[in-house]
Amino acid sequence: MKAILPLLMLCVATATQAGIVFTPHVSEYGILPPGIYAEYTLIGTEIEAIYDRNGDKVQLGRPFVPAGDSTDAVLFLYKALWIGNLFRDSNIPILKNHSQFCRAIGSVSYQQNTGAIANRVRLFNQRPGSNGLGDLFGLCGIYSSELRAGPVKANGLLATTVKFPIGRYDQRAALNTGTNYWSVIPQLAFHSELFGRVYIDGTVAYQLNGDNDKPSFGGLTPTRIADVYNGEINFAWKFSEHWFADVGFSYRKSVGSNGYDKVTVNFEDQPLSPQSACDNTNNGITRTGNMLGVALGPVVSQQLCDNPGSDQFYLNPRAGPYEDNGVQGTLLTTGISYVYRASTVVQARVAKPIGGRGSQIDVVFDVCTREDCGPGNATSQVTSTLFGVQEAAAVSASPFFELRLVHLFWAP
Repeated sequence: MKAILPLLMLCVATATQAGIVFTPHVSEYGILPPGIYAEYTLIGTEIEAIYDRNGDKVQLGRPFVPAGDSTDAVLFLYKALWIGNLFRDSNIPILKNHSQFCRAIGSVSYQQNTGAIANRVRLFNQRPGSNGLGDLFGLCGIYSSELRAGPVKANGLLATTVKFPIGRYDQRAALNTGTNYWSVIPQLAFHSELFGRVYIDGTVAYQLNGDNDKPSFGGLTPTRIADVYNGEINFAWKFSEHWFADVGFSYRKSVGSNGYDKVTVNFEDQPLSPQSACDNTNNGITRTGNMLGVALGPVVSQQLCDNPGSDQFYLNPRAGPYEDNGVQGTLLTTGISYVYRASTVVQARVAKPIGGRGSQIDVVFDVCTREDCGPGNATSQVTSTLFGVQEAAAVSASPFFELRLVHLFWAP
């Protein structure tokens, strides 16, 4: 039985959620004409691979789920932007001579684990998907003066974003549209143009995250979320009066580790027998480079599965605390844009992960012969390496696609 248990617990599904925070765009930080802008962004992704804590790309759900299943997500963002100067007629230094801006960002999304991945999530009494209202982001900031030197035109901006955790959140869900914690993100950015043809935009931002006292998916979302620093740069070429092509680079990395203090993930149906071990571990795969990082054959012999006898046991996880090694993600983006005057922008782009590191923790499980399983009556302990989930912990290794429309509705 001791040989069965460590591998039995490694079958927990690797549910994830794409963390889409900073992605560069053409003239994202340039000074726009005063007015009220509306922006609509549609993002779609089919996540078939994620990064483990060693930076290796692993197939979602492997080796216990056949290739072809995925986590599918569609996200719709609505952004309202105001640009103007509330202090133009005042005597307040700096503010009276520089435009300000405020933006609100709301979202709705649909996310679902497909096929065998969804079935594995249900083994642990968890919901495989979610849809509904996401968190609300609000930000305000100020533009610098515009610098002109020969063929160069440039400006900077300073802003702060606050994330309000109002999105739909379900502690039993493997995926959530809400995060259940606050974030504050100060940001410094710049925009420059050369000969009116080459556009460069860049930013650095530091994301301060609060705690999540109600983790989802059996405690595999962090309770202590690490802060994150973000950076991006985007290069665009204006190759005709209205058309732009661009390429960008985005990087994010957590500051230290995520903490997990309330791990409860476990099989719903207990006690477990050797037959359960066969059903949940043997899938005929023999290969290396999988999510476990080892060669796999049949984990439990069929002879043992056919003769379970009375050998049954209960499992119960130790709640924590646990810490991961932090997360990191690197994106390469490319897109094409059509700009009509300064009032309308239509953009299509693709983002391709080119490196990353996701969250994994080594969880201790007590093994017991009685139902009230815990440290006091455990016959032994086993350790299982489990993936963290959602945007603070999981790092997608699959591309996503974006369609964006920006329109100036009104200008003075």
